[in-house]
Amino acid sequence: MTANLKLILGSTLLLSIVTPAHAEIYKWKDAQGVTHYGDTMPPQAAGRATTEMSKHGIVIKQTPAALTPEQRQSNEAEAVRENKEQQIQTEQKRRDTALLNTYTTPAEIDLARDRNLEQSKLVVDGTKLRLAPLQQKQAKLVQQAGGKIPDKGPMAAEYAQNAQHIKDLEAILAQKSQEMADIRSKFEGDKARFIELTGKK
Repeated sequence: MTANLKLILGSTLLLSIVTPAHAEIYKWKDAQGVTHYGDTMPPQAAGRATTEMSKHGIVIKQTPAALTPEQRQSNEAEAVRENKEQQIQTEQKRRDTALLNTYTTPAEIDLARDRNLEQSKLVVDGTKLRLAPLQQKQAKLVQQAGGKIPDKGPMAAEYAQNAQHIKDLEAILAQKSQEMADIRSKFEGDKARFIELTGKK
C-alpha cells in the first residue's frame, strides 16, 4: 500500500469519525406541547425550550424557554423580596451582636432603661410644675369674669396668652410621654431578645 493511499484512507476514516459529532439534532415543543425533532431550528421554535443532541442522542446543549413578562416580573419581585429579607437578617445579626456586647444580664438592661427615662422624667416633672400655676390663673380669670371666659379687655388678652402657654406645655408633656413609652418599649424588646439569645433571666 502506497503512502498516498494510506493518507487518503486515513483522512477518510478521520472524516467519518469527526462529522457525526458536528451533525446536531434539535428537539423542541410547540405551543400545543407536541415534541418535534429536526436538523434545523424553525422560526416557530424561537423562544421555546430546546435540546441540542448529537446523532447518537447525546445531549450537547439545553436552552430553557424565554421567560414571559409575567415570569420576569415574578422573578424580579422574588429577587427584591430575598434582598429585603437578607437585609433584615443582616440588621438583626448586627443588633444581636451589639446587644450581647453591651449587657451581661437582663438587670443591666433595666438599669439602662431607667437611666434613659430619667432625663425625660425630669422634663415632665418640670413642665407640670410650670403648668399648674397657669391653669390656676386661668380658673381665677374665669371666676373674675363672672364664670365665663373673658372675651375683651386686659383679662381676655391675659387669658389668651396663658392659654397659648398651656397649649405649648401640654404639647411638651405629650411629646415626652411618647418618648418615655418608646424608651420602655425599646428596652423591653431588648431584654426579651437578650433572654431569648442567652437564656438568662
